[in-house]
Amino acid sequence: MPPVAAVLLGMALASGCAGATAGGPPPAPPPPLSVPLPSPALSGGGAVSDVDLLYQAEQILVRDCMARQGLTYRPTPRTPVPDMERFPYVVDDLEWAQANGYGRAARRKAEQSTTAAANYYRGLPPARQRAWLIAFHGERGPGLEAQMPTGGKVGHSDKGCAAQAWQELYGDMRQWYRVSRVTQTLDSMRVAQTQQNPRYVAARERWRECMRSEGFSVPAPVALRGRQLAYRGADAEARDRKAATAEAKCALSSGLSKAAHELDAANGAALRRRYRSEFDTAERLRTAALPRARALVGTPP
Repeated sequence: MPPVAAVLLGMALASGCAGATAGGPPPAPPPPLSVPLPSPALSGGGAVSDVDLLYQAEQILVRDCMARQGLTYRPTPRTPVPDMERFPYVVDDLEWAQANGYGRAARRKAEQSTTAAANYYRGLPPARQRAWLIAFHGERGPGLEAQMPTGGKVGHSDKGCAAQAWQELYGDMRQWYRVSRVTQTLDSMRVAQTQQNPRYVAARERWRECMRSEGFSVPAPVALRGRQLAYRGADAEARDRKAATAEAKCALSSGLSKAAHELDAANGAALRRRYRSEFDTAERLRTAALPRARALVGTPP
């Protein structure tokens, strides 16, 4: 496949656009599911265990659907970078930082699972790659659409194993696709609003000053995390723990942790009020899906 065509198809898959298109398979498989579950921080209740349970149930449904077509689906972790979900702004749990650093072990485990799925896909003959994409995403046009809070629409085929899993689990694939895409986007908006708030910016400057006194010169917490994780030496985890511990101490002493949590909660509440219908519908569909998910995964109520 020409490089431009591969890039365009990859972008379409990543953005949740409809189905597999003509022109051959991309060089790597798409994400495991086109619509991740909304983060618990903005989803209006729903414990993380419930979010994970629903994701596991989706994975089982997709796996079985693909198997019925003679294809293998290898589930991958819901959160490839679990530390970023736990600490989207700054690591501020001192005990966790001292024990885990930047979650390198959990990241490594997730990477291994994702790599295994990618290697399986790349090892398929081109015709089987094409069949895999069609089975997973569906071949026809959008079918499912969502109007984004930021403007524009996104779409996804209503055929294929991903859509079938949504239908079986949530009972209404169209409603689920719409509200999950909207609330997922609002989750990102909430984080951006928090990071742009003057109170957060001022606290981050105090955090930077504190970190300089600890021997770390970085513009922001995520930049420090990225720099640390790029290092692959034998002492990487020990270095991670040292940096993360300093980050957590400074997050608390600078007020960055307090500002981030309070602003995050306020921005989340404001978005929930503004998009109450979407959040309420998502919560209703998730709650109704939990018994089905428990039956699939085998988790007691």
